[in-house]
Amino acid sequence: MSVFWCDAARKFALSIGLISSSVFTFADTDALKEGRSEVAKGVSSAAKSQQKINNTDDALQALLQEYRETNSEIDQLKLYNKQMTAIVANQDAEIQKIDQQVREIEFTEQGILPLMSQMLDSLDQFNQLDLPFLQAERATRLAKLRNLMSRADITVSEKYRRVLEAFQIEVEYGRTLETYREKADDNIVYDYLRIGRTSLYRLTLAGDAAWAWDKTRANWQPLTKDVLRDVRKAQNVARQTAAPELLTLPLPAPAQFKGAQ
Repeated sequence: MSVFWCDAARKFALSIGLISSSVFTFADTDALKEGRSEVAKGVSSAAKSQQKINNTDDALQALLQEYRETNSEIDQLKLYNKQMTAIVANQDAEIQKIDQQVREIEFTEQGILPLMSQMLDSLDQFNQLDLPFLQAERATRLAKLRNLMSRADITVSEKYRRVLEAFQIEVEYGRTLETYREKADDNIVYDYLRIGRTSLYRLTLAGDAAWAWDKTRANWQPLTKDVLRDVRKAQNVARQTAAPELLTLPLPAPAQFKGAQ
């Protein structure tokens, strides 16, 4: 009986131990799971915090880079403004200089326009007193210049240049030899020979008669046959059909005209 009870008690105790061990094991597993869950939560929270820190750092770096770029732009703008200030100051000085030049030009125009008008009047008077050569051409040139003076689309400098050009042409007449063909007032075509502004001769197209312009009488005076030969020779030189040579031609004095004593 005693042996049976002991054996039964031993089995009961063993069963209680097993049950207790099972209960302890189950409780420990739950705690472990709960601990692991808390650890996982902590790790997740730490990861989120680290991500926030990383995002904040990235934002800070972006702001820092933007700040540096803004400072660089500010420096460039300061340098640009400094250069533009110098340019504007230079332009203001140039504008003042141009304004002064415009005022001077206006003052010059007030004097040059009447002067050019007087120059044209003098040229017209000179042509009337000069030898009567190329009269139509010279009159046309003078008329164009007078018309030019009243045109607003032509600058004063261009007008002045044209007037000087006309005077230069007149100056060239005084040192050139020229022959040309033109219809006279009697509606007859003649050959003309101009020797500078010294002499002007008129010949028939056949070359069998010649006249010289007499300033004193303001008309044409006939030339002798001997003088006619010299005039025709000079005419050939002017036409470049004969070699240049020393020519002896009479001045249009009364003693050299036909019928003079």
